[in-house]
Amino acid sequence: MNPKSIRLNDEQVRRFICDGVLVLDSGIAPEVHQRIYDRIQWSSRHEFNMGNNVLPRVAELQQVLDAPAVRGALESVLGDGYLLHPHRFMHASEPLDEEERNLSFAGHEHRPPMGRGSTANSGWHRDGQIPLGRARYHVPRTALIFYFPQDTPVERGPTRVIPGTHLQSCVQESDYPFAFVPHDIKAGTFLLVAFDMAHAGLGNRTELSRYMFKFVFLRTRNPVGPSWDGGEVEWHPPKARLGRYDHSQAWSYIWDWMRGAPRCATRQPAASNDLQKWIAALNDADQAARLEAIYELAAMGADAIAPLRESLLQYAGLQRELKAPNEVSQGAEYAPEGDSDVRRWNEWACVPQDEAYALGAMGDVAVERLIDLLRHDDAWVKINAAFALGETGAPAARAVPVLAELLDHERHQVARASLDAIAYIGVNTRAALPAIRKVLTVHHPTWQSLDGERWTGENQARFNAMCALLNSDIPVEELDELMIHRLDDDAAYVHALALEALTHPRHGENRPGLRHALHYLKAHRWDHMLAHGKRIF
Repeated sequence: MNPKSIRLNDEQVRRFICDGVLVLDSGIAPEVHQRIYDRIQWSSRHEFNMGNNVLPRVAELQQVLDAPAVRGALESVLGDGYLLHPHRFMHASEPLDEEERNLSFAGHEHRPPMGRGSTANSGWHRDGQIPLGRARYHVPRTALIFYFPQDTPVERGPTRVIPGTHLQSCVQESDYPFAFVPHDIKAGTFLLVAFDMAHAGLGNRTELSRYMFKFVFLRTRNPVGPSWDGGEVEWHPPKARLGRYDHSQAWSYIWDWMRGAPRCATRQPAASNDLQKWIAALNDADQAARLEAIYELAAMGADAIAPLRESLLQYAGLQRELKAPNEVSQGAEYAPEGDSDVRRWNEWACVPQDEAYALGAMGDVAVERLIDLLRHDDAWVKINAAFALGETGAPAARAVPVLAELLDHERHQVARASLDAIAYIGVNTRAALPAIRKVLTVHHPTWQSLDGERWTGENQARFNAMCALLNSDIPVEELDELMIHRLDDDAAYVHALALEALTHPRHGENRPGLRHALHYLKAHRWDHMLAHGKRIF
């Protein structure tokens, strides 16, 4: 049995909400970190970057993921029952060439030089989910762990972050000077990071390799109460924070959401005569103004619904559900030419319209109008309405049958947004089960185009469908047969999520699904003799 997890306290959760990052100690014995370092160094020099296979390649990493401090941090921000995403990666920062080791870094540089062979990205960026094209959320639905198995002073190139950018619609050059560079990281340190945080590597000015392991984790339940060690009800800022902005309206909303409290229950709305001022501030490049507008409008409730609806509908007919023809990549960021804050679909991560964030934060009062918007002809309007319903959570249960009708839409983007909405509503999922089953078992003729020759729209829709089932109120043992068949699915990571469902600790040990899962795992077992550099014949 694992030792009891060590959960965060109120102050730490407040700092995470504001900054999006906490620096914590895993509490694992030093010899474990040394073994991990030695094994990944041998692998890096003699094999190749194992990517998603790094965990079976360096099995001691599981001890880190099982550590009470790591489990407790994740439970505190993602709730009990969180899942380890099948995507994970080892980022190496190799020594700079000798003539570059006398360089001086302030820490805010964009794309400083990296040593040859480095796999860490030194340009400021925010990750996209793998598979891609999911929304960026203000509430913690996904989190990252950055784990360092070796001492990492600043000269050795620690991972940098820009606190507060997890709530922004884009990362701006004016954010760079506010970078946070952890100093004197000791072996075994991990950073708990909000998924949408801007981060980057830094040049390694020593003679030793620097490794950082990134793991992604997913929330599977909406909160019904605090999942950390604390008891305070009212929001107030932490004693210290790192970010450049005061986003008090957004922070208090996130705090209440994490406590499972009613929407905006502790907040007083602004005067109604400010409504048009807040509408005008939506989708603006001024990040403080747009976030304040979102949550002021949400607190207004019913009075703001019609203006928000009209503001959202101005984007109909612009085909924003499709990638822009002039889209370019800037380190995992969507970057259209011209206005860097324009909202539209992209395959890294989708930032919905601010109107959708506001409507979703209102709760039950906006559900009927959002259901009406699901029936609008425009795909981008449907995507934003689906996002808002997912943010509403359980009060949007009556929208699930309408969302299910969109799971056969010709645009896979609409189906994927609708599947995520069903996942985050989390209840009444049975009403969508036939449509979800069809997504997982029947090829859709219009979803077959490749994105970067990696994932088809169908691949990604199936991943979202699995998330919808894992987050659902359907007893998972009822899904055994479907999950067993998904073990052979070649769609991106679907088989990994099927294993999660079949091996969930809530399930009985004698379930047929568990036996199938163990049979699958035996066939896919990794031979650890390779970790000792031995040839096997």
